[in-house]
Amino acid sequence: MVNIYRIVKIYRLGIVFVLFVIIMVMASCASKPPVLTKNGKPLTIIEYEKIAQKEYEEGRYDNAIMAYKAIIKNYPDHLSEVAWANYEIGYCYYMKKDYEKAEEYFRKVVNEYNEPAAKKLSQEMLEKIGEKKKK
Repeated sequence: MVNIYRIVKIYRLGIVFVLFVIIMVMASCASKPPVLTKNGKPLTIIEYEKIAQKEYEEGRYDNAIMAYKAIIKNYPDHLSEVAWANYEIGYCYYMKKDYEKAEEYFRKVVNEYNEPAAKKLSQEMLEKIGEKKKK
């Protein structure tokens, strides 16, 4: 005769095991902040851009924002790259649906930088945000 208690015990162990596996998978997918220095020194602009793009593509917008902010902090005299970094930060916030912060960065590009393509795209994004706010 089949012992019902034994079956229930095996079933419970199975559930515990499945939950353990799910928790481990989720923990391994957790987002770690990107490494933004090498031997205590800033990376190159290209390295920051590569990190930011990878983080963006994987949906880790906060990490992408950190990399773009590192460009702004470490290369303030590179106005074209700083303008684009501000645009990309705005776009990351847009993707996060934080329209207020996105608008802040797009306005900054429009008002403070002389990078025509970044200004044009920022203006277009401001219009999109304006449309979303009307709805």
